[in-house]
Amino acid sequence: MHDEALLRKILIANHQKITKARLTVFNLLRSKEPQAIASIIAGCKGEVDRVSVYRVLDLYEKLGIVKRVNIGWKYKIELSDAFLDHHHHASCLGCGKVMSVMENGELEALIEKLSAKSGLTMTSHVLELYGYCYACDTNTKNRT
Repeated sequence: MHDEALLRKILIANHQKITKARLTVFNLLRSKEPQAIASIIAGCKGEVDRVSVYRVLDLYEKLGIVKRVNIGWKYKIELSDAFLDHHHHASCLGCGKVMSVMENGELEALIEKLSAKSGLTMTSHVLELYGYCYACDTNTKNRT
């Protein structure tokens, strides 16, 4: 199903209106890496006010349209697995860049095996990698 059609279906099923603000925020999140709320607000400038962005993101999180990608005590926002292929993230502790990490299914199989072995009926999981991207790592090495 097309992304926007799925968004409309979720909103209608939850008795929510399809508004310009909701479509604008959704379209900003559609083809990008996880974003800080500040960058979403900046992308909406002139179209959607700051308070409305927060309201839309709150609704989207409650409806499972978006999810938070935690980076230490901060977070970024991205579309949920309903809109993107399931993936994990690698986060740079230096510059804050978040990169999607796709894999060939071996990791997912191992996670499912570990879940079953522990007697857990898994509904979701999160795996985050933290470190320094090449540019930040190189800059750190150059300072010493």
